[in-house]
Amino acid sequence: MKLKDALPYEFGNSEFDNTRAMKMADVEVVREGSGPWIGNQKYVYVWYILANGYAVGHNENPNRGWSFPVMKMPEVTK
Repeated sequence: MKLKDALPYEFGNSEFDNTRAMKMADVEVVREGSGPWIGNQKYVYVWYILANGYAVGHNENPNRGWSFPVMKMPEVTK
């Protein structure tokens, strides 16, 4: 599944065309994130880890509307 398939239909609206998340729309989703969102946004309840090492969240901020923040996933040490 690609990111554009995982995120809500509204992600395809033109208001998100110039976002970092839209540039990753065709990247494969490796899995859904678990636990709290790795970024500072307070209203991300669903997020996805991508094959390119980034995560994209669905931020549902009631004061500002939706956004799709992008964060680099931290390296996992062995």
